[in-house]
Amino acid sequence: MEPREYIDLSKRLAEIILRAYGKPPGQFDDLEEMAVGAFVYGAHRSCSVSMGVYEWQSNLAMLEILTDLFGFPAETAANALDFFAECLEKPETDPNINIVIHCGDDGAALLSDPEELGKQLKEIVYVLGTKR
Repeated sequence: MEPREYIDLSKRLAEIILRAYGKPPGQFDDLEEMAVGAFVYGAHRSCSVSMGVYEWQSNLAMLEILTDLFGFPAETAANALDFFAECLEKPETDPNINIVIHCGDDGAALLSDPEELGKQLKEIVYVLGTKR
């Protein structure tokens, strides 16, 4: 698969998740940015691993997702990506975000059921809101 084709596919995956959530990223509050971003990161990572994509390629695609779809400035996108990676490698960094990343990993299977996917994302955001 060509790099551009992979990035476009990655963005479509993220767009499906964002549409399922039902709210444009420009209207997200900080909690939603964190939760939906972590979920997308987990789903994107899961799909990338199953496709045999190198981690650096996956990270570049995720940076484009965060800048192009979430509207993050490049530095914010890079910081978010670093934070998600750290939460995955060291769960104690933020155990709740680690769980959300793993939910995204599992949630990739729900891409064909946007209604259920949206419901689960909203529940994740709600639960995180009660823990912060």
